Amino acid sequence: MNNVQIKHIEFSLGGKKEKYLDLSIDNPSWDTKRILDVTGIKTRHLSKNEDIISLSIKSAKKVLKKFPKKKIDFLIFVSQTSNLKLPSISCVMQHRLGLRNNIQAFDINMGCSGFIYALSVAKSMISQKGVTNGMIICSDVYTKYIKKNNTSCRPIFSDASSSIIVGKCSSLSINDFDYGTDGSGAFDLYLKEGDKDIYMNGSKVALFTIKRIPNSVKRLLNKNKIKLEKIDKFIFHQASKFVLNQIYRILKIHKKKIYENYEKYGNTVSSSIPIALKEASTKNLLKKDDNIILCGFGVGLSWSTVLIKWKKIV
Repeated sequence: MNNVQIKHIEFSLGGKKEKYLDLSIDNPSWDTKRILDVTGIKTRHLSKNEDIISLSIKSAKKVLKKFPKKKIDFLIFVSQTSNLKLPSISCVMQHRLGLRNNIQAFDINMGCSGFIYALSVAKSMISQKGVTNGMIICSDVYTKYIKKNNTSCRPIFSDASSSIIVGKCSSLSINDFDYGTDGSGAFDLYLKEGDKDIYMNGSKVALFTIKRIPNSVKRLLNKNKIKLEKIDKFIFHQASKFVLNQIYRILKIHKKKIYENYEKYGNTVSSSIPIALKEASTKNLLKKDDNIILCGFGVGLSWSTVLIKWKKIV
């Protein structure tokens, strides 16, 4: 049986902190109190001197202190804000990190649902003969493509990188997935070639989330024949306070069963779930064999949900 688990997670953040009150420096007319009430985001992290490669190297080197690089059989790099048209950033990272030459390395162009998509690909790859462990790196620097007066995006997005080691284990850890795509909303969140400002129709993206995500969770529960009450923890993509509260309300999830960190990190795109997992684990909020639902959603528009049985990480 193809038993795969998350073994290690580390992350790095953009080097410049920006608080929600700082938004009014460039935009005196903005109601920062209302922005905070809606987003719940007090602090974001901007990549001032970092690019996507340097930010990724920071998180990857942290995780490689805990796992031998010679045992990595593949590398999946998840991002939508590469500063290179070509080559794949995964190839650059293979060399910079000193990984073996006889590994598979490729990029996945996904946003907020990207980590779970990569997790599903990793699980499939580990079913191959001779493949035991892999690395997933999720990195985005959205703030480099957001102008100071962008009311939809600037109060929300943050820059971060997360590096995750996945590998074979003796018992079932990563269960079934639920995926979805609604390309009719593709241009509700997009960045054209050559543009310097991400466009987001916040209300439409929120409506998409409220419509699609609760149903995705319900399908996954049905597929795994497990009731919502048996889920010990829910970790959703850290989109914003408003969006997450709507999901909790519809699914009737008690606050004690969720983990959130958008207040201090903002929306870190594909890194938001790995960062939340790492923090929840560090705070001993996740116990061995806990049933956990992870769910990512956003740009595409796309979503991905997975049920995992928790194995302790270090």
